[in-house]
Amino acid sequence: MKNKCTIQFTGRAGLQFTDENGITYIADTEMLASKRYDIVIFKNDIKPIDTNQILSDKDKEIIISKIICLTSGIKWLVK
Repeated sequence: MKNKCTIQFTGRAGLQFTDENGITYIADTEMLASKRYDIVIFKNDIKPIDTNQILSDKDKEIIISKIICLTSGIKWLVK
């Protein structure tokens, strides 16, 4: 089955993630100058666009895991 999730980086800091249901989220990220990690993603700064849905920590962890799966060549630091 084809993965319908997508990611669009919005520059050096930030990305938009669209899940398999078509819901789009924004996430704060920053590029890192580190041998260990490429990008940091801030768990508390993940928010849905076009909805007032409040995300639980579990929701955010699921979103982060999907982002990491889609970007296997990137070394992520989750904060």
